[in-house]
Order: sequence, then structure tokens, then C-alpha cells
Amino acid sequence: MKPLLLYFITFITGYLCGSVMNAQIITRLVKGSDIREMGNNNPGAANTYKNVGPFWGILAGVLDALKALVPLLIGHIVFDLQPIALGFLGFGAVIGHGHPLYFGFRGGRAAGTLMGVFLYFIPFELLAGFILSPMIVYTLIKTDRSYWTPFGIITISALTALFTNHPVEIKIIVIAVAVLGLFLNRFYLPEMAGNLKSKTRD
Repeated sequence: MKPLLLYFITFITGYLCGSVMNAQIITRLVKGSDIREMGNNNPGAANTYKNVGPFWGILAGVLDALKALVPLLIGHIVFDLQPIALGFLGFGAVIGHGHPLYFGFRGGRAAGTLMGVFLYFIPFELLAGFILSPMIVYTLIKTDRSYWTPFGIITISALTALFTNHPVEIKIIVIAVAVLGLFLNRFYLPEMAGNLKSKTRD
């Protein structure tokens, strides 16, 4: 198969997997509501945790990670795909969560899905992010923790990967996916800034 066709197929496959909005499905089943009309309107694990319940929020986060991780494992083990093709698959999954085909292209920030990609490519760096980010957020930042904690995990993981012994293509994939994650978070930044100003005035 020609490389460009393979990359297109893997990207579309990842996108279709990423378009499954677990938080939306869970909230519909549990509460009969649209998670995008609740809390901060983000159809992700943190908003589900706060507005539907801790168990359902954790479940949504795990499923969001698995919808990227499982296709990547299948692509590697079953189809013996090379890193670049797998990178397109992971990239597609993150875009799918941000702009899901099945839910009117109204998606979320894709932190859980992005972590599923990192779990495949850089598991030890992701572990470092999980350890360091909460320590930093809960001791220094102390506000908007549902935003800054996953933001820190993603950033620390990606930056750490640059200084570890990974092939260049893996580092490029990781940075590209991390930048995509920041792009999907852009709509949340004004709200976060407003919260910080409010706390400062108080």
C-alpha cells in the first residue's frame, strides 16, 4: 500500500474512533442530559466527574484514553504499522474528540484521548507527568485544577520525551499531538483567565 494512502486510512480510522464521545454517552444514559450543557460545557472526564458523579467521570476518562490506545495497539500488533502511520492514527483520534463526527463536531479538549496516545508512545514520561503535575498544581497554582492538572501532565510528558532516548519520529509525533491538545484548549483560556481575575479581586 502506498504510504500516503496508508496515512490517510490510519488518520480516518483514528478520527472515527476519537469521535465516540464517552462523556456524552454516559451522561445521556445516566442523567438523560447533554454534558455539553452542564458545568463548563466540556464533554470530558472532569466535567462528567463534577456534574454526573466521580465514578462516571473516571470511567469517561479511562474510555477516552482507551479509544486512542486500543486502536494504536491493534495497529501495531495486528497490522504491524510503523510509527508514522500510528502517529496519524493517534492524531486522528485527538481531532475526533475535539470535533466528533457523530456529535455535530462539538467536542472537548481531548486530554484523556491525548493521554491514551502518550501511554502508547511514551508511557514512562506520561508517568512522570502524572506524578509531577498534581504536585505543582496543588502546591503552586491552586486554581482551575481540572484544567491545569491535565495541561501539566501533557506538557511535562512531551517535554520530557524530547530529552529521552526516543527515535526522532516519536518525538515529532508527541510534540505534534501536544500542540494539537493546546489548540483544542484555546476556547477554555478566556474562561480560565476570568476565574483568575475574579480570585485576584477577591
